[in-house]
Amino acid sequence: MPLFSRRTHHTTHRTTPRRRHFWHRADKDRVAGGYKAALSNPRTTRDGRKHAKHELRKMGRSPHVPFMTKVKRTLGIRSTPRRHHHHTTARY
Repeated sequence: MPLFSRRTHHTTHRTTPRRRHFWHRADKDRVAGGYKAALSNPRTTRDGRKHAKHELRKMGRSPHVPFMTKVKRTLGIRSTPRRHHHHTTARY
C-alpha cells in the first residue's frame, strides 16, 4: 500500500433515527415561554395563536396577552427596531 494513499470511507445507513440525548426533557417553563412569545409575535398566524392558547390552557398556564401587545401586533409596531444592514461597495 502506498504511503499517502486515500482510503475509501464507508458509511452505514440507519433505518431508525439516532437518539442522541435520551435523557433530555423539555423544560416546561421554556415551552410555556415559547407559547407566550408566539402569542405576542406579530408574525404568528391566527391558527398559531389559537394553538398556543390551547397548549397554555392544557398546561394550566394563563394565555393572557396585554392589551398594548395586541395593539402593537395589530399595527405592526415592534418593541425593538430592526437592524439596518449597511452594504459597502468595494472601491479599487
